[in-house]
Amino acid sequence: MADEEEKTEETKPEAETQAKEEAIVEAKAEEKAEAKPAPKKKAKSKKKVEPKAAVSVPAVKALDAKEAKLSPKVFAVEPKIGVLHEAVRAEMAAMRSGTASTKKRGEVRGGGVKPWRQKGTGRARAGSSRMPHWTGGGIAFGPKPRDYSFKVNRKVRAKALKMALSARAGEGSIKVVDGLPFNEPKTAAAAAVLDNLGVDYPLLVLLDDGDANAAMSFRNLPGVSVCNASELNVVDIMATRSVLLTSRVLEQLNGLGDRK
Repeated sequence: MADEEEKTEETKPEAETQAKEEAIVEAKAEEKAEAKPAPKKKAKSKKKVEPKAAVSVPAVKALDAKEAKLSPKVFAVEPKIGVLHEAVRAEMAAMRSGTASTKKRGEVRGGGVKPWRQKGTGRARAGSSRMPHWTGGGIAFGPKPRDYSFKVNRKVRAKALKMALSARAGEGSIKVVDGLPFNEPKTAAAAAVLDNLGVDYPLLVLLDDGDANAAMSFRNLPGVSVCNASELNVVDIMATRSVLLTSRVLEQLNGLGDRK
């Protein structure tokens, strides 16, 4: 018993010294962890943003009803649905490419040999493997390239154009400006011009051959279609809610009333 007591007395100081050493090691590890600096984040290189140049908006003056003289022979014609419908249908039919094409059973490659004999097999009789109801066969009554356009009398087309312009004029959705003086194509300037005029969309902008810069400025805007006055048709007018045109284009349109 005495020997055991001596051994326990000897082990007590050893356990105490081990615990002290472990505590010292842990304290040093904590000090090192605190002393380590946090990893530096790489600074992102900031791109120099150059200030945008101010957009020069051309001075566009909207003409009032007295200044913009709309000819009653062109802008005061009573619209008739039947005439407009015929003109629109003819113009849309003329736009169709008509290139859809399929092959009949006689145009499909192969199928010249009878698949099996007429009788004795238990199957349905068949004369060719290119029959329309067979996979890989021809198409029955499929489309072929054709021209969808049809004739509309010249006077009816001219009257329909006047009726379409009269319909927009009656709604008060035709805006006439003195001009569109664009020195260079600039879409931002065109958007600013439309904001100042307060137009409704979709919008049709009618120009002439001398307004090339204006045409390139307006054509990129969403909801805006640009058309030369000499190529104007009924579909262009009926597909938009408002029309913007210059005084020179107005003179050309007023001249439609003098034609027979």
